Amino acid sequence: MFEISKMEFISSYICELNSYDDSPIISNYYVEQDDSTSLTFIENTIYNFLISADMKWSYFIEEEEMCSKAYKDILEIRENLSSFKKKSKEIINEYFNLIKDNIGVASGNMIGSLFEMDNLPYLAMFKYNHKTMLVSNVERLNDTNNITISQRTSLFTSNKCKADEGFIINLPALDIAIIDKKYEINSEKLFILQDVILLLKSERSEKEKLDVFNKVTKNLEEKYIGDDIEKKAKIKKAVKDCVLDDGTVRVDYVMDKAFDDAEQLKNIYESTLEKSGISKTESIVVPNRVLKSKFQRQKITTETGIEINVPIDYYGDDSKIQFIPDENGTLSIVIKNVKNITT
Repeated sequence: MFEISKMEFISSYICELNSYDDSPIISNYYVEQDDSTSLTFIENTIYNFLISADMKWSYFIEEEEMCSKAYKDILEIRENLSSFKKKSKEIINEYFNLIKDNIGVASGNMIGSLFEMDNLPYLAMFKYNHKTMLVSNVERLNDTNNITISQRTSLFTSNKCKADEGFIINLPALDIAIIDKKYEINSEKLFILQDVILLLKSERSEKEKLDVFNKVTKNLEEKYIGDDIEKKAKIKKAVKDCVLDDGTVRVDYVMDKAFDDAEQLKNIYESTLEKSGISKTESIVVPNRVLKSKFQRQKITTETGIEINVPIDYYGDDSKIQFIPDENGTLSIVIKNVKNITT
């Protein structure tokens, strides 16, 4: 694994992979050192890549009978940096063939880059999938202008500089950071980098770990908690309190806080998470936008269609809201100390 530090670019080039072409269109020239727009774009892509919740750490399958051709190409680049373009083009050609042979694999632009951080060489390859946009065209006819709208498919991106997929490799250690996408390849849904081109073993990304955590939690709520609103809110509040401390879900903390009076349920939760590949010592990074959308409020919907959106912090505070069981088996919800109501 590696962290971001000051980058020194050695060589970078750009190519286009279009399904309607016979071969990749590869730039004959490297990005110039004074091309600040292109180099800043690549640098920001690398930065955003390494902090992305979709990024996961991986390593090559190195057994001779199982390793990929790309692995051998990358070993050659490690031994001889001057072979960078020649050998990285081999990977690009393999990618292009997958685009040609599989209609579901998106066309796009690829950037290959060789750079240094802390005097160590890194190889990066990023793909930006093409998007179809409507653009205006100005045609000058003698002393007149004709403006029309046409459809164009190409690389369209913003200053966020986020690649759709790709990898960065620390060449001496062969540590790999990847952002991967699943495509239908030869009638099978596969990760294009992990399963087809590079042949890797990968850890889960932070996003994948959070998705598993949320799925297990939801299944547990549905199976063992049912319609007990307060118990569901207690789990969400445990997550929220944990995340606000350092931006991560600490699984052991959540289990202790959410199930402090339900040891059997806590054991079921821990066992289910472990079977899904999430240990109780795991810390999962949670983006702020996810915290706001998933863990800060609890929406209650009655069978009559009434909806109440309650801040998680209100649960357990009888001065704010109370859930009172009625003798007839129904439930009354009392909202207290309301200063004003807006509609």
